[in-house]
Amino acid sequence: MPQVALSSHGTIIQRAPSATPTTFTTIGELGDITMPGLMRNEFDGTPHNRDIDTWVMGVLRREAITFPINFNTTDPSHDHLTGLYKAIIDNSYDGYKITNPPADTGVWVLSGFVRTIAPLAPVDGIQRANVTIRPSGPFHLNGVAIGTAIAP
Repeated sequence: MPQVALSSHGTIIQRAPSATPTTFTTIGELGDITMPGLMRNEFDGTPHNRDIDTWVMGVLRREAITFPINFNTTDPSHDHLTGLYKAIIDNSYDGYKITNPPADTGVWVLSGFVRTIAPLAPVDGIQRANVTIRPSGPFHLNGVAIGTAIAP
């Protein structure tokens, strides 16, 4: 089967406030999205009685999700009443869904916090803001649950 690159145009990010966890609203005017990369810290476990290195990988970690938006203070997905500004002001732990086209081939569902909103107001150009979402806790990737909370 031939390998064909997929276009990412049309990727959407939606937010479900913690008060209404199953009601997702699309965040408007997204630019290029840096998806949540996965990584593990590495630890050298080489003992004195061996002459070759031994490594152990730590817990699964996600990098932050970053994206610019064409910022509009009257957009309810951006504003301080219901949008991203509301989320950072309240420090709310909300749900997020990232859907990649075509035909929803990549769907991330996770919870997290808005860590950064950095507005830009150029002399000549459009108002923009750079947004950072910090994932936290278990998530779903294409319907598969990843990570578990360990009960005390």
